[in-house]
Amino acid sequence: MHRQHNLVMSRQTVQIDLEKHPSLCFRIDNFFVPDAARAEFEAQMRQNQAFLETLPGFQGHVVFEKTGGPTSFNIVTIAVWESPEALEKAGLDVRAHYQKVGFDMSATLARWGVKAELGNFSAPRGLQ
Repeated sequence: MHRQHNLVMSRQTVQIDLEKHPSLCFRIDNFFVPDAARAEFEAQMRQNQAFLETLPGFQGHVVFEKTGGPTSFNIVTIAVWESPEALEKAGLDVRAHYQKVGFDMSATLARWGVKAELGNFSAPRGLQ
């Protein structure tokens, strides 16, 4: 069965077509962001997204905001990459960029009171 998923964003549409692009990989990050830190978090998220858009293999990014349910996470981001290699290289590039601009993600999230679960994911054909 051919399944295509479209995630609509303000800047572009992310198409997840696992039949045509079975190597797609995803960085899925879950955050609990306190209201007091929301504006700073969003500003940093937009800066990160602008940097990601410059990297090879980047296919798009979408942000979800919680509307209900028992989870404590209220923001979820998904970045789509063309391959595991592109995702791995992007991780190295992001860390190098953070070091260059003096951004300490762990310390900043702690200062804001943000809790995060971060991970790289694939979409195995057998689970679709």
